[in-house]
Amino acid sequence: MLRNLRWMPLVAVLALAAGACSDDGTSPGDPADFDPVATEQAVNDLQNRLNSDSDMMVSLGLASEGLGMQMGASWVMPRELDQAAAAFSAQFVRNYALAGSVADPVFPPELLGTTFEWSLLEGHYVPTERAGAPVSGIRFVLYAIDPLTRTPTDPLVETGSLDLTDEGTASTTRLGIEAVSGSETLIDYFIELSYVILGENDISVTVAAEGFISDGVDRLDFLLSQGATLLGSTETINMDVVYSLSLAGQNVSVTVEMHGEFDFSGDNPIEAASIELRVQNGTEFVDFEMTLDADNSLTGVIQYNGTTVVNITGTEADPVFTRADGEQLTLEEVTALVELFDMIEDVFDVVEELFEPFGGFDF
Repeated sequence: MLRNLRWMPLVAVLALAAGACSDDGTSPGDPADFDPVATEQAVNDLQNRLNSDSDMMVSLGLASEGLGMQMGASWVMPRELDQAAAAFSAQFVRNYALAGSVADPVFPPELLGTTFEWSLLEGHYVPTERAGAPVSGIRFVLYAIDPLTRTPTDPLVETGSLDLTDEGTASTTRLGIEAVSGSETLIDYFIELSYVILGENDISVTVAAEGFISDGVDRLDFLLSQGATLLGSTETINMDVVYSLSLAGQNVSVTVEMHGEFDFSGDNPIEAASIELRVQNGTEFVDFEMTLDADNSLTGVIQYNGTTVVNITGTEADPVFTRADGEQLTLEEVTALVELFDMIEDVFDVVEELFEPFGGFDF
C-alpha cells in the first residue's frame, strides 16, 4: 500500500503547508485558512519547477540494478519485508545467525575496490579496471541522465561518482553511500541493519538510514527507521515506521508514523494499519491521521494547526472527504484533497528509493 509515486512529488508534499495559509488576515489555526485548492496548486507549481531534478534518485536505482547483477549486496536480511513473514524466510535468517556470523560483509571480497561504468552496449553498469574505488567498497561513475529514457545520455557525460562503502562492524551491518559531483557532495547517508532472534521462527528486524540527498539546488535531510517483527509460525508481521524528512534551509518538514499488522496466512495480506503524517512550515502544520481496517475501510481526519477541518471515510482506493463544519466541498476541493491524500505514498516511495542500494527493502 501507499508506494506508487516518486521523489519530486514528495518535495511538493513538503510545500503543502505553504499553500494552507490564506492572506485574508484571519488568525492562525482558523479552519477558514485551510484551502485545499491553493495547497494543491502550490504543490503543482513546485513540481513544475523541480520536475527534471531527480537524476540522483535515478542513479541510485541504476546502481542498485548493476550491483544486483553482481550479487553484491549481503543476504543477511530478507530483501523484501512484505515477503518475509513466511516461516522459511524467518528460519533462513535464524540459521544464518546461529551459524556464528553476527554481521555479514556487505560485498564479496572480489568486488572490493571495483569501479562500475555504464555500458551503452549492454544498457547497464558493468565492473571495469578503472582505479579510484574505495578499498572497502565499490564505485559507480555518475552520468547525465536522459529525462526520457531515465538512463545515461548517449554519448556518455560523466558528472561525478557514487561510492558504496562497507562500514559494518562485528555486530552491525552498515552501508555508507556518498556521491560527489565536482567539489559538491550530493549524497551522504548510511543504511544500517540489525535483527534479534525471538524464537524458533520469529525475528525482529530493524532498518535505519540517516543523512541527505541533494539535486544541487534542494537538499533533502532524513532520519528513517522501519522495524518489523516477523512471526513465522503464524505468518504475520507487526510493523512500525517513523520517517522524518525536511528541506534544508526552508524550515519545512514532513514526518510519517505508521503501525501495521499484516496477516499473510489468508488471501488479504493487510490486516490493519494506522498512519499519521504531519507537514510543518514554521509554526503552521497540517496533520493527516488515518486508519485502514481489515475490510479496507478508511477513517481519519485532516487537521490544520490542531483544528479538525476535514473528515475522511471511504476506502484507500476511494477516499471520501467532508468538511468538519458541515459546509459542502466543491468538486475542485475534493479533487485537490484526493491529490494530497495520494501524496502520502510519496513518502513511502522516497524511502524505498533511498534504501534501493541495499536491495530496496520495499514496504
